[in-house]
Amino acid sequence: MMTSGSSQATTRPGAQRRAFVLIQTAKALVGGALGLCFFGMVGRPDMLELVAMAGLLMPGALALLGFTEIGLPALEQIGLASFALLIGYLAILTGGVTSPLVVWLALVPAEAALVGGRPAVMRAGFAAGGALLAVAVVQALGLLPASRLTLPVWEIYVCSVLAALVQAVLIAAAAQDRQRAADAAAAEGAAMYRFLADNAMDLITRHSPDGCVRFASPASLALIGRLPDEITGMALASLAHPEQVDAVQAALMEASYYGRAGTAEARLKHKDGHYVWTEIRCRPARALEGEPADIVAVTRDISLAKQQEQALVEARDEALAASRAKSRFLANMSHELRTPLNAIIGFSEMTMREMFGPVGPRYQEYARLIHESGNHLLDLINSVLDMSKIEAGKFELSEELFDLDQAAQSAVRFLRIPAERAGVALKLDVTPEARQVFADRRAIKQILVNLLSNGVKYTPPGGEVRVSARVRHGIEIQVRDTGTGIAKADLERLGRPFEQVENSEVRAKEGTGLGLALVKSLAQMHGGEAVLNSALGEGTTVTVRLPYAAVDAKGERLANAKVLPFRAA
Repeated sequence: MMTSGSSQATTRPGAQRRAFVLIQTAKALVGGALGLCFFGMVGRPDMLELVAMAGLLMPGALALLGFTEIGLPALEQIGLASFALLIGYLAILTGGVTSPLVVWLALVPAEAALVGGRPAVMRAGFAAGGALLAVAVVQALGLLPASRLTLPVWEIYVCSVLAALVQAVLIAAAAQDRQRAADAAAAEGAAMYRFLADNAMDLITRHSPDGCVRFASPASLALIGRLPDEITGMALASLAHPEQVDAVQAALMEASYYGRAGTAEARLKHKDGHYVWTEIRCRPARALEGEPADIVAVTRDISLAKQQEQALVEARDEALAASRAKSRFLANMSHELRTPLNAIIGFSEMTMREMFGPVGPRYQEYARLIHESGNHLLDLINSVLDMSKIEAGKFELSEELFDLDQAAQSAVRFLRIPAERAGVALKLDVTPEARQVFADRRAIKQILVNLLSNGVKYTPPGGEVRVSARVRHGIEIQVRDTGTGIAKADLERLGRPFEQVENSEVRAKEGTGLGLALVKSLAQMHGGEAVLNSALGEGTTVTVRLPYAAVDAKGERLANAKVLPFRAA
């Protein structure tokens, strides 16, 4: 009989199961043939012999079970146990311990060696020994049935030993096939790993627990200019730059003594004297319980990444220096421009009011134009300075409890004269529960002034600009106009510093494109947002949401948050 253990030569679970089914089927056919031979020799079997016949056909049942979800190792163990039990039973029917079939019990552990490891062999040995012991006990008690074999005993012995010898040869051949397959797989795996190690661009090393190199891949020549034999026996830390020796030793210790992956960035000394930036990743190899493990390390050249990192640091430093220079320039410009502007605005206002005597109507008109232009230029300077402070993270909020309705009325009064000149109506609607807010009063007023100024600027005569405020997940402020609106393609750009819609109407208006950028930045500094919705011919709506500005009836904030300085992109 061939054992199912030969199926172990295959590598795929499906192929192993198919081989098991075929072998068990063959064993059942052989058992059926033996049964037919027995019928021909002794005639009609009795009840005990019928049980033996059923045992010979049991491999067929195992073959059918091979098509189920039962695990293959369990089926193989059942097959071995039933084989030992069958031999013992047949030995009882054919003479007990002197039966020519007893020799087959020695094949049960041999077959088990093909099925599994040492535990499987031990279990099969115990099963065979148990079967032999059972035969001896039955014979000692005088319970052996009379043997019905008609052939001479020596002929039966010869046939049985020859059959066992054939089975032993088959087992040995299967064992050799399995060993050759294992050796071939091991050689193939070793060749594959050697191929990978020899051709990998990263240096692969194996270290003893003290960090000494036991194996190095050929990549050591390309990485540090040294052959593998040159660094074998050396400590990896001895090649590191003095500043990174501790980091390399810590990574190796992490892997060897603590069983965790360790990483270090270190400069390793090249054979020609310069240093190469590397990343060293260590992991523990398999070790005995409680003992330090060998270490497998992969070392990669990161010189290019370090150069890029250094370039980024230098670029950042240059950008910071440029930002500081810009801030100093804007501060100086503020002082230098505000001083003459204040004089221009003041003297033009005195001329308009004729404080030191009457002037002609034309000169009074000139003074008014000078006054308006000066105020416009001063507003422009203030907007540029505020945007610069926000970008530099220097704009700080001063939050307090104040009346939003009063702040909105102040903004409306500030834009009332320009609105009357443009023929635009200004309307205000602040709900009672939204009057008390906790925010920066000056920032909120600047948001309202900027939005109202845009609304008045781009709304034709007869239109209106409405300011409304309500409590909705915090304070929600809306400024809606009935102006010309904005195309969808331009909405994404608006809100960035110095961005404006490019059309003839906008170019005819004065502006720098800082208004909406300031609104968005100030809203974000309050932990909120500013959302712009518009369509051509339908007007524009800007919604400013301040989630942490709402207060209850006692003046306490409904939601708390730490407001941080906002740095614009």
